[in-house]
Amino acid sequence: MKKRKRLLLLLIPVAALAVGLLGKPAAQDSGAQITVARLGSLEERADGSGTLEGVGRVEVSAARAGMIKTLEVGEGDTVTTGQLLLTLDQSDAAAGLEEAGAQVRIASIALDQAEREQVRIRALYQAGLSSDEEASLADENVMIRRAELARASASRSQALDSWENTSCCAPMDGIVTALNVEEGEMAVVGTMNNAGTVLLTIEDMSGFLVRVTMVESEVVNVRQGMAAEATLDALSDMVFAGVVERVGLASINESDGSSASEYEVLVRLSETDPRMRSGMSASVEIVTARKESCVIVPIQSIVRRSVHGTEPVSSVLVVDNGVVRVVPVETGVNSIMEIEVLGVSPGDSIVSGPTGLLRTLQNGDPLGVSGGGRNASTGNPGFPPVGR
Repeated sequence: MKKRKRLLLLLIPVAALAVGLLGKPAAQDSGAQITVARLGSLEERADGSGTLEGVGRVEVSAARAGMIKTLEVGEGDTVTTGQLLLTLDQSDAAAGLEEAGAQVRIASIALDQAEREQVRIRALYQAGLSSDEEASLADENVMIRRAELARASASRSQALDSWENTSCCAPMDGIVTALNVEEGEMAVVGTMNNAGTVLLTIEDMSGFLVRVTMVESEVVNVRQGMAAEATLDALSDMVFAGVVERVGLASINESDGSSASEYEVLVRLSETDPRMRSGMSASVEIVTARKESCVIVPIQSIVRRSVHGTEPVSSVLVVDNGVVRVVPVETGVNSIMEIEVLGVSPGDSIVSGPTGLLRTLQNGDPLGVSGGGRNASTGNPGFPPVGR
């Protein structure tokens, strides 16, 4: 009986010790990831996708309807301003011009006759052989004939324009990148509700633009003159530098509130490649902010925490001598994986994960650190600093 009592007395303190150990926070065995805050440079970027096109681009349409009679150029041809591209059937336009010219000649003869009659009537009037009414009628007849000549001349100008519009000439220097019609087809003039026939497309391929589509959250910080980088799907091993040339002010899609509005941004490339072709798909990144010599931490290490009963603010968990401290910070420029912070120093050990641990660790919790950028419990590499 005494032996059982002594055995129970020995087991009680052992059990109490085990309970005490199990009851203490075991943060040092939680698998926390630790990253060392570093000093470096950081870029914030906006991205979008679009298509490549020449620095100048014109879609040539017909100024009048008609059948295409001749094509003077082909796709891929180089053209100069004023060069003949194609002609439409001219028979109707030529007939209209001839008729308008005849009307001008008739009106001119009629005016000449009216002016001679006016001179004769005035001479008779001076001699007292003509009445006031006859003199007035002669003057009015001259004014009528002049008006008819002016009307006939205007009609001839319209007929001449119509005839000239049967010949389509290049509006700019460039290359024919698309030829959409063939001889014998009908060219249709556009109206308010119906688009006309785009006969061909001319582009200035001496330089290239990327017409980029960006969602509202990306375009809000983009400004004209910002540096950009473009990658073409067809030339994925190359990055082309560029500059933002224009930022759209109105959305190019109809958003009903359930989807983001999209805006058009033009980026002029500073570099070209002979293999570039109009219409190639491209991805663009625009540098919207850059910070040199700033303190950088992983972006997932930022957590909103209450410090000393205050409202939750952006904070990081600093491990100092094996103990966690919740440190409020101010954030700045951020990339995809990293963010600038004010409030910690380069070399500070920062808890960067897991997310659940960032929310539960408290001031004063013990956390063993085996080295910056390593897993706190195993010593395996944790989250390495990543830049863009």
